[in-house]
Amino acid sequence: MFKKILLAATPQVDTQTAPKAAFDLARKNGAELVLFHALPLGRDPWCSFDETIPAEKLVESTKAKIAEFFAEDLKDIPNHSIRVATGTPHEEMLKIIHTEGIDLIVMGHHTSTIDRPDRMWGSVDTTIRKVCSNVFCPVMVVTHEMPKAADIKRIVMATDFSTPSDSALCFAAQMARVYDAHLDIFHVLDIGQSCPNPEYYMQDMDVFVDKAKEKMEKKYANALDGISHSFEAWEGVPYAEILKRARWSEADLVLMAQYSGSGELTKPVVGSTVIQVALSPGCPALLVNYRARVCM
Repeated sequence: MFKKILLAATPQVDTQTAPKAAFDLARKNGAELVLFHALPLGRDPWCSFDETIPAEKLVESTKAKIAEFFAEDLKDIPNHSIRVATGTPHEEMLKIIHTEGIDLIVMGHHTSTIDRPDRMWGSVDTTIRKVCSNVFCPVMVVTHEMPKAADIKRIVMATDFSTPSDSALCFAAQMARVYDAHLDIFHVLDIGQSCPNPEYYMQDMDVFVDKAKEKMEKKYANALDGISHSFEAWEGVPYAEILKRARWSEADLVLMAQYSGSGELTKPVVGSTVIQVALSPGCPALLVNYRARVCM
């Protein structure tokens, strides 16, 4: 399913969950793997800036350290390369993504220093956001381990019935077929975190839940033909309920559209449901950007 995977490699996190996921996915798919790292001006953990050296020498030294760091994992992935660039991380990464046909990007934890550990959302990983906003291929954010050997058997796909969500569902259906996985389609009736939605207080909530399930069945039945699947819906704050659904169903992957409802485009980054799900503790999240897909 994935033929060329790019891993944003960094030694700054204690648990290398993103690299492990990328290595397993590359092995499972027989994919080419590109390990990427950008050297910003200033300090970088792959190299020392104690003395001035030519950029070419700095890049080669960093490549050698990355190769040594991941040597054991790369033994059985012969089709791999290490790319190091000097510059702004997301800009250098996008050059490779757009020119080399990358079809999956794997990224991990925050790597910047958080001045206020109690204010997680005050330090949203802007590299993830900037990459997601400028690519067509899916971006996988891995903060906790993926099943061994990338054996994905249960996928939670969150939908809000928007066009981007419909496109993401087509991708989810394709992935479920390839991995022979159960696909759990989930919708949250957004009650409003600060401004309650008055619509949901005019009738019993079960009425709205049943309507949502009926809509999913009617809209997605053809796309899910031959796939093990289920529909679920309930009320709440979207990002919290999506995480809850993934945890309760022991999902191996959460899949979402990068931009779902039109309101997402105008929300601050810290208010994005997608970003909050992707960077919260839980199973890996796959963020799918809109691309015209026909499966319904």
